[in-house]
Amino acid sequence: MILPENIKALLFDMDGVIFDTEGLYTDFWKRELFCYLPDDPEIFDKVKGSTLNDILSRYFKNKEIREKVVKAIDLFETTMPFIYIAGYKNYFKHIKEKGYKCAVVTSSNNKKMANVFNRYPNFKNEYDTIITADDITISKPNPQCFLLAAKRLGVKPEECAVFEDSIHGLNAARAAGMYVVGVATSNPYDIVKKMSDTIIRNFNDI
Repeated sequence: MILPENIKALLFDMDGVIFDTEGLYTDFWKRELFCYLPDDPEIFDKVKGSTLNDILSRYFKNKEIREKVVKAIDLFETTMPFIYIAGYKNYFKHIKEKGYKCAVVTSSNNKKMANVFNRYPNFKNEYDTIITADDITISKPNPQCFLLAAKRLGVKPEECAVFEDSIHGLNAARAAGMYVVGVATSNPYDIVKKMSDTIIRNFNDI
């Protein structure tokens, strides 16, 4: 995969792009929280790429249930494995050597990020900026998170390439006017391909 010559910054979603965690979340929701969710066969796809606050406000109106959901998720995220997507570490090393600015743009909150930093102490120092759910007011598919990343990096939106796997994230990247690299780790390849400028199955494809 060759990026356009005008690209100066790479923005990476985290779950499903950097870490192979989307399947773990789907299994967790089905196992622990299915009883609280609406009877909707597409619910697990609909919540991918959304902030926890957005999910709570949309699907969990009852305060007691919201508290149970948050408690269960917090416990799950303290023990979940953060395993890198195949080929990511080598690709990241390569693009850093090429001089690209790099950002993590995730719908995860700071509490979850603390678990990541616990596991990988150097993680936050590897990126020029990290945007989390606590930095924004509107969740993906709104482009706010990607536009904020571009602003922090001092580049124009059209100078950014976004690596995304979720439908919400892909829509947000497109709405931000950025080059879209679809990562087909958690959604069907054909669907991701239609929403992307280019597509990879994982970073070994590059």
